[in-house]
Amino acid sequence: MKIKSTFGLPASLIAIFVWGISFVSTKVVLRELPPVTIAFFRQFIALVPLLILMATNKENLKLNKGELFIMVLSSFFGIVLYFYFENKGLELTTASNASILIAALPMFALITESIIQRKRINLSSLISIFISIAGVYFIVFEGKAPDFASDSFIGCLLVFGAIISWIIYTFLSDGLGKNYSSLKMTTLQTIISIPLFIPFILGEVDQWKVPSVPAVLNLIFLGVFCSALAYVFFLFGLKTLGPVVISALLNLIPVVTIVADSVLLKEMLSIYQAIGALLILGSLTYLSVSKSKENAPG
Repeated sequence: MKIKSTFGLPASLIAIFVWGISFVSTKVVLRELPPVTIAFFRQFIALVPLLILMATNKENLKLNKGELFIMVLSSFFGIVLYFYFENKGLELTTASNASILIAALPMFALITESIIQRKRINLSSLISIFISIAGVYFIVFEGKAPDFASDSFIGCLLVFGAIISWIIYTFLSDGLGKNYSSLKMTTLQTIISIPLFIPFILGEVDQWKVPSVPAVLNLIFLGVFCSALAYVFFLFGLKTLGPVVISALLNLIPVVTIVADSVLLKEMLSIYQAIGALLILGSLTYLSVSKSKENAPG
């Protein structure tokens, strides 16, 4: 037990570091391959370690009766549409912008949950939402008057498409998570996503070319580490550290992306984008602290 506790934090930080780098890595591959193609081949690469982990854990790929349709829908929204919008958005906006906006996902999920379940949003959550919205404004428009025709705005809009897709995926997967392990569900959704990608990549086939060694290495990194191994490390950290600590640590993902983006791609944040990042990350931290206090015993 002591060994597990000792390795829980390093395992979680490895996952966060890998996911933070993933936005920059995708930008590198986008120089040579079209966006949906990258997502498509990423699933093929991810399948190798996922199937090895399935075999190691002696899990099968059997689906429960009557759950195929929901599994297909969750795969479509959580993998196909999510990566379609995210990678398309990364063509038009920076890796840092995309990462920071994706970090605001819990706020949008909170609003969606409140609408669907007709739950009242408490004061601390409401404050966090308004701070996040202000942060999103600074990220998207950089403190200027809204320009709805700019590449940056369209890129950010596509990233919001990824956020919406993920929220729908979360609700679809909620029931499935009770019947399957996370590993099995991820493996099944990855397998199902491959044929679902085909209609989306048909328009990109004429852009295919043999990628360079750096592009191939980044694609392998995205598939093996970001889609498979980081997930294993994250789950290990979740079990040993608990959801409150993990939720706080996840806020470090855009920080990793910002540093990697500036070092590797030389894409520096403007002062307005930095303010936006601080507002979003601050609101998420405030929400995490408020939730932990609400859930504390006594």
